[in-house]
Amino acid sequence: MDIVSKINDFWNRQKWVTQLCFIISLILTVCSIVMCRIRGFSGMANTSVFNLGADIVSMAVCTVLLYSIAQDKEGFSEYTRTFALLISATSFVLFTDISCWIVQGIKELKDLNTVVNILNYTGSTMLIFFLWRYVFTALELKGKFGNLANYIMNILLIPTLVSCIINFFVPLFFSVDSEGVYHREPLFMWSQTYLAIGLIIVIIGFIISKTPVKERLITASFVLIPVANQFITGYSYGLTTEFAAMMISIVLIFGVVVAKREQALIAAEKELYESKVRVMVSQIQPHFMYNALSSIAMLCKLDPDTANKATITFAQYLRGNMDSLKQTTPIPFEKELEHLKKYLYIEKLRFGKKLNIEYDIQATDFELPQLTIQPLAENAVKHGLSKKKGGGTLTIATKENDNSYEVTVSDDGVGFNINEKKDDGRSHIGMDNIKRRLKEMCGAEVIIESVIGEGTTAKIMIPKKNNKGEK
Repeated sequence: MDIVSKINDFWNRQKWVTQLCFIISLILTVCSIVMCRIRGFSGMANTSVFNLGADIVSMAVCTVLLYSIAQDKEGFSEYTRTFALLISATSFVLFTDISCWIVQGIKELKDLNTVVNILNYTGSTMLIFFLWRYVFTALELKGKFGNLANYIMNILLIPTLVSCIINFFVPLFFSVDSEGVYHREPLFMWSQTYLAIGLIIVIIGFIISKTPVKERLITASFVLIPVANQFITGYSYGLTTEFAAMMISIVLIFGVVVAKREQALIAAEKELYESKVRVMVSQIQPHFMYNALSSIAMLCKLDPDTANKATITFAQYLRGNMDSLKQTTPIPFEKELEHLKKYLYIEKLRFGKKLNIEYDIQATDFELPQLTIQPLAENAVKHGLSKKKGGGTLTIATKENDNSYEVTVSDDGVGFNINEKKDDGRSHIGMDNIKRRLKEMCGAEVIIESVIGEGTTAKIMIPKKNNKGEK
């Protein structure tokens, strides 16, 4: 992997990228306004004044969009970060364009004019690169073409940037005369080579991409607008339409980003609902219902009062499982404990003296997702204690540490080899579901330790940070 790809991959992994992009764009926007105030507009052509105003408005739009992206704490996808880098590159190009118009025609600043124009050329090159990266991500270009295209765009990036810098010593693409006036040189069109190659690659990408046609057309619309503008202004210099092309394309892209966020939110809510349904169903397995009802049926003759209490408890247990479908946020531990006790009461009716239950509750002021402790207790009873001759003890304990709350479900049953994967009837999918919900909703971790012949211990470590139950 080349150095450019490594840098790009590094940025894609960092959550602070969008915040940094916003800060940079904000600073550049403020600096542009300050420079215009200091310079003033006297002696400027009307077209130059118009270009300055248009560029500043466009930078403000970029800054606002970046601020909106930076506020989304959950939107740190590669797609979002690539878009943020694209907007930042646009903001930088607009800033250098403003700087060019400000120093234009001031002979005392002719060297500065050369520098800011070089920065504008290099910034435009990086803008094309980030535009390609965005298209690459949006169209999900992979395989041989994706790898080859990335290689070409990365390899050509360095010589293109070097050719821009050479203009400080040799006027390849532009020159600044003794009066401080910028002029395009005959080789200017060669500065558009990187753009042309990128455009060809993008067009091929549109054709071979496997993403839906609608999404490809949307991506094409905001790629072709600035590209068309680049070709139009490539043959003229003065009144530029660059600001309009950039602003329109960026707003279109932002619209797509918002739409993708909405789709992701809907998908996440659907997944959460289905996840809770799977959890609920896993806790009401047919065998459990049959065993519970059988135990209650026997008690109806032997102990009617206990049978009555058991029926009410079982009904409350089932209602708690159904109510969990409506719960979208963590609940107080005490409420979860109450539901767990109903489950264990029913299991106690079945196993009798073979199941001993102990509680060591030292902390309760925290929250956790509903139906997350019961699967651990169920596994302990079903796979640990019920298989041990004479039964054993199930212990539910909680305690408060310096930075977290700890929930422990332990048994002195038969234990198992946690490194051995086998079809032992355990609800592995259900456990993965529980671990994911604990991680996503509370940032919690589940640690399971087991020793064959001695028992199993499952610990839920819930960070205090941002836990609403903490007083």
